[in-house]
Amino acid sequence: MSGLSQLTARCAGLLVLAAAPAWAQQQEELWLDSRSAAPVVGQAALKQGWPYLVTMEGTFTVWGNNIAPGPQSGQPEPAPMFPSPGVAPRNVGFDPEFVFAGVKAPATAPLRASAIQVSLDGGKTWNHPASTAPFNAAEHKYGYELTGAESALQVRITDRPLTDNAGRLKIVVVPAEELWLNTRSAAPVPSKLVLQKGKPYRVTMQGTFNVWGNNIAPGPQSGQPEPAPMFPSPGVTNRNVGFDPEFVFAGVRAPATAPLRASSVQVSVDGGKTWKHPTSTADFNAAEHKYTYDLTGEDAPLQVRFADAPVSDNSGLVRVLLLPGA
Repeated sequence: MSGLSQLTARCAGLLVLAAAPAWAQQQEELWLDSRSAAPVVGQAALKQGWPYLVTMEGTFTVWGNNIAPGPQSGQPEPAPMFPSPGVAPRNVGFDPEFVFAGVKAPATAPLRASAIQVSLDGGKTWNHPASTAPFNAAEHKYGYELTGAESALQVRITDRPLTDNAGRLKIVVVPAEELWLNTRSAAPVPSKLVLQKGKPYRVTMQGTFNVWGNNIAPGPQSGQPEPAPMFPSPGVTNRNVGFDPEFVFAGVRAPATAPLRASSVQVSVDGGKTWKHPTSTADFNAAEHKYTYDLTGEDAPLQVRFADAPVSDNSGLVRVLLLPGA
């Protein structure tokens, strides 16, 4: 058996632009051959601070012979999901997240362990992304949420030697879809992405705004306003602000005190039939005014709206990022 020791692995990647809609065209597809020492390098730099969903799918072996099945060591599958070209396939017991066959006692299969690593900083640092997903015996497919750092994604396999390996991994990089909600508009903003029924999605909202027609007066109980919106509304005079997607942090009236959990930002996942502000237990984020929410799809685009009347005296934009759940 070959060890799962680290080494610098390098491999050529393949860029695939998906078909319409336009949002989906930003996806990038890479292929990692477990027999190659070269890292797969994406063609597009991942934007600083931007969330991405990276899915890895496939099965492979790092053994030079077939894996013997056993009640504790696990049941191998007869061949790689995606075979390495030009190589006689053997049975397999590894996927991107688990060893599901060939596990040595006292451990039992499936065992969470991976030889797949990613780098987001141009190859300076490498790790296997965190996951709590259960073993996926049907698809051998796992999702990881990563944050861009102005470098292309790199993926490698850490194993030595590589010549006795067999099998490839399919890697798909999906950027978050960006929406902008203007607090001066009553119109809902729809996503291009259709949220599939029962599937998880993650929404991030960020920004500050004002729903008052004048500046907010500071106070020890009412809170301290900030001088201007994080993302100003275009074409209007922007005033100081005391609201973000999750909290009122200035302009709170007694007997309440700032920051007060309350929001005028609502979402719909069922085509606009029902609206609500998504649930959050996050603390007030004074530094970034950014919050993340988990939603479940209903076979409709996400819609986001601002529930306030009138909207003509508001100012400030909310940035909304939508990503399929890991």
